[in-house]
Amino acid sequence: MSQQIALLAIKSLVNENKEPTLALVKSRLTSRVPMPIVIDAIKAYKQNPDILKQLATPAETKQTEPKHSLEQRVTELETQVALLLKRIKQLEESR
Repeated sequence: MSQQIALLAIKSLVNENKEPTLALVKSRLTSRVPMPIVIDAIKAYKQNPDILKQLATPAETKQTEPKHSLEQRVTELETQVALLLKRIKQLEESR
């Protein structure tokens, strides 16, 4: 997992046409990764640059919800608000 994080950092550098160095890769890491793992990731990339093609970026692995689910959630929340407002009105009238 840690090496994959390092390889993702390398991939972002390569996408910007920058040569991955230890300092640049460390600056791109999204979480703490031990130095030997970063060094191994750089070595793996230099031996086989195609290793980056096998990686899925976080955006690609994230499962996006269908657009209608957001609309559905808004509708549910609007219904809940209407029910709560009705309940508040009933409580105020019973005083």
